[in-house]
Amino acid sequence: MNELELLALSADDMLPLSMVALLSFSLGMILTILIVMARSESRNGDLEPDFLEEEKDDSCNDNMEAAGHHQAESPSHEVWERDPDWWKK
Repeated sequence: MNELELLALSADDMLPLSMVALLSFSLGMILTILIVMARSESRNGDLEPDFLEEEKDDSCNDNMEAAGHHQAESPSHEVWERDPDWWKK
């Protein structure tokens, strides 16, 4: 049997081969994404307590605001901003 006969493909074989190649490429990409996600999850496990502390602090501030404990702050104005009552003058 000649080597060229082993590689000879008919036109009918091209569609299934291209579909198999596309499916293999797609599954490889999905597998790569899952592996990268699994590896990065194990590295960033120590960041979760920091995020939880920030959420806890934010929830305390939200509770104070909801209860009406707003701090009386005068809004700071930039140099380029006009006074709020500029139109009354």
